[in-house]
Amino acid sequence: MKILICTFLFLLNISNKNNTHDAISATFNVIKKGHVLMLEIDFDEENFIKFGESSSLRVSKEDFRNYLYKTTNWEIDGEILNPKVLTLKSTEQHTRVICFLSKKAKNIKSIKVKNEFLLNIDSHSNIIKLDINDTFKDFRLHKDRREIVVNY
Repeated sequence: MKILICTFLFLLNISNKNNTHDAISATFNVIKKGHVLMLEIDFDEENFIKFGESSSLRVSKEDFRNYLYKTTNWEIDGEILNPKVLTLKSTEQHTRVICFLSKKAKNIKSIKVKNEFLLNIDSHSNIIKLDINDTFKDFRLHKDRREIVVNY
């Protein structure tokens, strides 16, 4: 009987491994590194390949950059910014991208972010984390909330 119960629990555990994500989200961290602002992005590679207009089975810098420019807008103190993709690294199911965002890292008065990254996926959220002017703030963007304006 013990063997039967152990076998059942083992099979139940295997069948649940494919559904490892409780929340479908991507995170966008704006952080100060030295004298510049960087943007670190973490997302599910499988979702990007299925829904992010990828031209291959792996995320490429070019595909990611094009999709990022199409689905996000970044503005600091009235200046429109285009993040420069520096590195892209995929591990297992997730991908992390490091981007240069701005030379301006001090005395920021406002930041405006519009983000529709992978919002074509049901119940997907984008978490925007801002570590600016020695203040940390985070926001959840989703299908019904696609843009934020933060004043400092």
